[in-house]
Amino acid sequence: MTYEYQERAKAKINLTLHVDSKVNDISHSQYGYHPLNSLVVFSDIADEILIAPSKENKISITGPFGHMLNANESNSTIQALKAINRTPQHVKLVKNLPVSAGIGGGSANAAAIMRIFNTESIQAALSLGADVPVCLFSKTAQMGGIGENLSFCPGLGQLNAVLVNPRVSLSTAKVFKAFDEMFVEDGSVLPTTSEGSLLIRAINGRNDLEAAAILLEPIIGDVLNVINNQTGCCLARMSGSGPTCYGLFKDAEASLKAANAIRSIAPDWWCETTILGDK
Repeated sequence: MTYEYQERAKAKINLTLHVDSKVNDISHSQYGYHPLNSLVVFSDIADEILIAPSKENKISITGPFGHMLNANESNSTIQALKAINRTPQHVKLVKNLPVSAGIGGGSANAAAIMRIFNTESIQAALSLGADVPVCLFSKTAQMGGIGENLSFCPGLGQLNAVLVNPRVSLSTAKVFKAFDEMFVEDGSVLPTTSEGSLLIRAINGRNDLEAAAILLEPIIGDVLNVINNQTGCCLARMSGSGPTCYGLFKDAEASLKAANAIRSIAPDWWCETTILGDK
């Protein structure tokens, strides 16, 4: 088959993720959701999306993590085609990114479909998921609200990093449920980490879902400890709702050495070096 369009769906990394309590006011537009503020960057590691016209929507999935997805209409790429009312397409998804991993794989895939068809509607993107709007643009941004408020951050440069996933899948809904059970209202305003370099902004932030995720999957704590123990590590933190964690390193050589060491310590984990942020 000859595919007419090809697009990369980059991994989304939450350098920070500050989460507020669920909105319980039924009259509020964000009812049932958690307002958040997150500094988001994108990796040079990505899934690949190829499409061609077809008599009906269909999807074929390959790649190292392809076996973890169902090739049916529940896939985010097919949902995106329906959301933007496109004619039927055959989608080929090369799944290079871990699944249910806190790095926005499904959201990035849906956003890639929207980019192919030059659709930049925030509302259409939001209807597909909270991470889809920021993935639609795939640029360093401060994300707020329930994902619809985007403030792009040009000129912050790039970071050398290592991404590590212990090859466990983690349900976002379960992580938020655990977070709700742990949450203590203190009346504070969500911090925005909006000053300084990309590294400084990351260091000055946190991931409010990290403790809840570790409660559900203690191996995440092991991953963070292993990353933290590597020479040249500036920061180790979980991305999104996990379980993927990132380590920020002083330079490319340090990140490469760290990745090799981590693979030696835990050969079953997925571990890749990457560049985070905009050129």
